[in-house]
Amino acid sequence: MIKRSLQAVTIFLFMISLAIFITVNSVWLFRISIPIFGLTDLTGLYVPQMMHEYLKMIGYLQLPWQSALHFDFFASSAQGLQHFKDVRSLVMVNNAVMIISGIASGLILGQLVQTKRLYNLLNPLRLLIAMLVAVAGIMAVNFDQAFVWFHQLFFRNNYWLFDPNQDEVINMLPDGFFALCFLFFGVLVAAEILGLWLMIRHQLNEMKTEKKD
Repeated sequence: MIKRSLQAVTIFLFMISLAIFITVNSVWLFRISIPIFGLTDLTGLYVPQMMHEYLKMIGYLQLPWQSALHFDFFASSAQGLQHFKDVRSLVMVNNAVMIISGIASGLILGQLVQTKRLYNLLNPLRLLIAMLVAVAGIMAVNFDQAFVWFHQLFFRNNYWLFDPNQDEVINMLPDGFFALCFLFFGVLVAAEILGLWLMIRHQLNEMKTEKKD
């Protein structure tokens, strides 16, 4: 029982961390947000300038050898830069979890496929779906409050409360953009769950066919 739980947790960690990785690196989400949320008016910058700053930010979050963040078109405070450093630490942890759990998940799924025991993941999968539906429901009812809870859970300070006068970058990162990111993340996780469920269903159908024969 413990072994099954650990297997399920490992696979689900990979699914979640992979979805986070893809979402963070989906630069196109920011690109389409520019006209949707009127970011040129909010920032006073042209699209290429905003893309330049956004790519610089993503590079800092993702590349271990980039130890400092400096915006060319935005003023930044020490607290604001510290928040980006805190986010960077979380992103690095997520990337490490994704790599480790990804390797382990590949081995686990290979074993479960070979031994025809993918059905062991059914009940944990149902539990994961229930949890995600609950989280999605909370965010749908009050995204702003859920956004606050998210920051209170993962950050030990209030540096995420940016002052637009001191950290101008926040003007190109409105709540609507983060809501769009969370929505995309949810779609990715749903697709992963569907893929895993289809794998389980396919194996169960094969086992039924073999029994009939």
